[in-house]
Amino acid sequence: MKEYKRCLELVKTYLKDENLKLDEKKLDLLISEELEKPANEMDTHLIDLCLNALVAYRTYMSERDK
Repeated sequence: MKEYKRCLELVKTYLKDENLKLDEKKLDLLISEELEKPANEMDTHLIDLCLNALVAYRTYMSERDK
């Protein structure tokens, strides 16, 4: 869970919004919104940050359920 929270903080810092409520659905939405943009307008760094957070979350959930 520490890694997931760290990743969420990185996304919030990158977006310059420390009060942003992020969860799995919001991360998916951010990625989808970026992927809908033309390639030259897409924020690939934001996509990477969100993907890292999702991977950390899913890893945590997988380990927790064992």
